[in-house]
Amino acid sequence: MPDSPAPSARKLMQTFMRSSQIILPLAAILLLWNYVAPILLLLVLALLVNSILSPLADWLETRLWGNRLLAVLAVYLGMILIIVGLVSMAGPILVRQVTAMTSAFQGQNLTEMIENLKQSILGFVPPDMVGVAEQRFEAMMEKLPGFLANLADDLAAIVFKVAGLVGKLVLVLVFTFILMLESRNFKVQFLRAVPNTYFELTLNLLDKINAQVSGYLRGQAAAAATVGVLSTIGLFIISLAMNVTIPYFVIVGMLAGFANLIPFIGPFVGIVFAWIVYLMTPQAAGISAVVLIVLAAMFLLVQMIDNFFVSPKIMSASVGMHPLVVIVVIMIGNALMGPLGMLFAVPAFGVIKVTVEEVRWGLKAYRIL
Repeated sequence: MPDSPAPSARKLMQTFMRSSQIILPLAAILLLWNYVAPILLLLVLALLVNSILSPLADWLETRLWGNRLLAVLAVYLGMILIIVGLVSMAGPILVRQVTAMTSAFQGQNLTEMIENLKQSILGFVPPDMVGVAEQRFEAMMEKLPGFLANLADDLAAIVFKVAGLVGKLVLVLVFTFILMLESRNFKVQFLRAVPNTYFELTLNLLDKINAQVSGYLRGQAAAAATVGVLSTIGLFIISLAMNVTIPYFVIVGMLAGFANLIPFIGPFVGIVFAWIVYLMTPQAAGISAVVLIVLAAMFLLVQMIDNFFVSPKIMSASVGMHPLVVIVVIMIGNALMGPLGMLFAVPAFGVIKVTVEEVRWGLKAYRIL
């Protein structure tokens, strides 16, 4: 007796209903993209922070009687204590240096710093090239007032943007809290919408993507913190050991740490900024090429410590790519989105790579290929 068409129709309807739970929201997002994109960006940032903090919350949950809420609250409390501790230790120094830098780049102080920079640079120029170098320098300085005027306008705009960023940061922290608390429920709800045939494929894909992205981000954050702290300590030691003045050493060290997030280019930012600060500052013993060499050597030593001991082959190991592929991917990211593209090129490519590998595995496992 032939099978009744009713079970087939019912199965088809169930498959359609499950698929529509994914397709319809995606269609709505595409139609309302201009309005949804800013919120999606905050959600993506929250997902990235969640991927970093969730392993710690999972570990704490096993030691807090299986209470997820207590584990998440403990993670947030730990972050607050760390931030408060860092601010209390480095905050006063950072405030003083920011205040000094702000006043230094105004009026007569700025003129004196530019003159110091000019004389320092000319000191390294051969005598027969001093005239040409001075003319070039003066030509560059003629454009400085216009640049500073634009910079002042940009800074005014940045103040308002920072105020907006604070609000967005709060939203990211709220989204992250909800994701950490309900991530398992969200995962279960998502997997329920996936047909049973592809359940294992989807589960493996989500787990591997989360492992790669979280590992890469944790490694990059550790590397940036290491470079920032070691650079700050190194600048302080150089200023004491060589009896030179290197103002804003905390700011320079922090900038070196943040710049380290941009592969291949970031490490040189700290060197250049430290050189400029040194050359623009009056030195009791005069400007010395030895100090410039020592500053460069210190930043290179910090990079060696980071690359060989803190995060060995962090990018290639975390996403399973050959270092040459990493370089090509970063170059493509730079061509598409500039520094931001360089920052996210490797994890994005890692997600694509894992997705392709898992889909190929699924197609072969289900004998589609």
